[in-house]
Amino acid sequence: MLPPIDESVLQSNPKFAALYSTLTNNILNPSGSTRKHPAQKERDAVSEALKSARIQDAKTQLIRSGLKSLDLSPPSTSTSTSTRASAKQAAKQQPPLPSELIELILLLSARLSSPSLPTSSTHLLETTSQWCSLPTHLPTISSLLSSHLHTQALALSRIHAPTTNASFLHRTIPKLVPGTHFLQESIAKKKAALEHRRQALVSNTTTLLSIYHLASALTIQILESSKHGGAARHARAKADLLSAQAAETKLDAGEKKARAEKQVYSEEVRRALANYVRHLRDARERLRERRSAAERALWGYGVGRKEGEGLEKEKVMKEIARVYGELVKEVAEVGRDVERLRSR
Repeated sequence: MLPPIDESVLQSNPKFAALYSTLTNNILNPSGSTRKHPAQKERDAVSEALKSARIQDAKTQLIRSGLKSLDLSPPSTSTSTSTRASAKQAAKQQPPLPSELIELILLLSARLSSPSLPTSSTHLLETTSQWCSLPTHLPTISSLLSSHLHTQALALSRIHAPTTNASFLHRTIPKLVPGTHFLQESIAKKKAALEHRRQALVSNTTTLLSIYHLASALTIQILESSKHGGAARHARAKADLLSAQAAETKLDAGEKKARAEKQVYSEEVRRALANYVRHLRDARERLRERRSAAERALWGYGVGRKEGEGLEKEKVMKEIARVYGELVKEVAEVGRDVERLRSR
């Protein structure tokens, strides 16, 4: 894999970004190997040879594992009623293998599993009667091995296509290899896309953090300029000046008030005002005394009483006051009439 480069580095270095783009798109593979090598043809030939060797080795491994995994056990001889019908059907479908064939399969599996046997052991093995019968039993062994591999392929097809009907799984067996290659390529592409997105996420996160840092710095700068800048200092100085002027005006007003009070309220005026205050106090006391005397007189006439003889007196006094008021009005009207007659 090529080393990831931060997007900010590419943006701040355009020439390096162009070089990196040329390397990744035209010269190097995603694995870091070169695309245009002088010995590319020889490398391709070696790759093809290795591919053929891997395929041949895979076939050999399939044959070895298939021979080891063959079911060589005899069919079950259980006499239970529930399994008797299935046992008969299995016996019809797959007859028991001959002992000579079983021994040959075991010898062949051991021979293929241990290719580096001593020469004497190899000669002894190949001269046995079971080994000499290999050409005769080879079609049967091939048929058994083919059935076993077909069963495993069906199991892989069931995993590869779980929604396919079981009766059609044999049709998907030829698609196992290209389907597996397609899945591997898809996984590799998605992995590369995930790595690319991860790198882009790191770059975007770095960019976001730098933007956030810049916003914080600008905010702090604005706050500092608004609090300690020229405009703030000017406003503060002006406010201090206005405050000092207001304090001076207040002191001047207090001084002028004191002078005016001295000029208006002289010693004679103050004594006169003090005498007038005492006169008002005495008048208030006299009014209180007269009010108390009037209330006592009215009480004697029944004013203020709520029941008994005092209530009757109060009614009589109110009636007398009403009649007196009417008489005063009549006297005033008679006086006006007399004045009119005199004027004639």
